[in-house]
Amino acid sequence: MLSSHLLAEVEKTCDGVAIVDRGRIVAQGTIAELRDGGGTHLLIEAEPIEHARTLLASSEAVSEVTDEGGSLRARLTDPAAVSELNRRLVEAGIAVRRLEPVQASLEQRFLEITSRFEEAA
Repeated sequence: MLSSHLLAEVEKTCDGVAIVDRGRIVAQGTIAELRDGGGTHLLIEAEPIEHARTLLASSEAVSEVTDEGGSLRARLTDPAAVSELNRRLVEAGIAVRRLEPVQASLEQRFLEITSRFEEAA
């Protein structure tokens, strides 16, 4: 058993994880299960970026679009929609330089999970 706030090390060392928030286990499973619970994300670099943000946000296949310093991160509701999103961006005249699926880290998932509980309290 390892108890640590260094989640990058936990991710490299452990097979199973329990996330504890205010003394309660709020999530538990393998590293892969917890990371995959965040859904599929895409990192997108495109011009014009504002037009890309608007198009992505209007898609039913995207549940959230956030800025990542010059690029966008889109959380997908449908992982199979990547090629369709790319097609829509290109057909809208948006120059797509990068469209890369990304896996959330354990630390990102920890923050998502615990902040959900803070918002509900």
